[in-house]
Amino acid sequence: MAEVLKGGQTICMALLKPGWESDYEGTPAVHEVACVGRVVQHQHLPDDRYNIMLHGEMKVAIDGMEREYPYRVARVRPLTEDLAWADGPRIQEQLTDLLTLFRKVNQGQGAAIELAQVFGAHMSAEAILNSVAMNLNVEPIVKQRLLDMERTELRYRAVIEYLRDSASTQDVIDRVRHLYPEDRRQN
Repeated sequence: MAEVLKGGQTICMALLKPGWESDYEGTPAVHEVACVGRVVQHQHLPDDRYNIMLHGEMKVAIDGMEREYPYRVARVRPLTEDLAWADGPRIQEQLTDLLTLFRKVNQGQGAAIELAQVFGAHMSAEAILNSVAMNLNVEPIVKQRLLDMERTELRYRAVIEYLRDSASTQDVIDRVRHLYPEDRRQN
């Protein structure tokens, strides 16, 4: 991390493949599709770890490793995506639906509050979609499948379907919550 911060401040982030636990100290396999991000904020912790915030710059394919130790240096190539969805006639309506559902599903949770401050006119439709996808409360492999999609329209459909399902579940919970108050004396 110190070298990243001294240099161009970009880092490639890849999800470890299942089974990584048995080789964590070694070089466990990673998924081939990853992201390159620029460090926009960092905090060096007392135990020599870092908390970092990245701004995603590009989606990449990992073609191999240049070196493995003391850390991996990957050989990557940029991947292009079909961005036609972002130019569609209903894009503003779709983004509004996406953000409304995301806020509803994450109501009162940190992710919804933080992203509400980030989203604005300066962000592209693709950046908003990818930010929402990255902040879904799903297993990492689900996020990897979203990243692997070559068309943003498919990613949008998958994310909006997940959010609608989650919102429906939340609606059911809200409708029956009064039947199960925390104070059992009211039941």
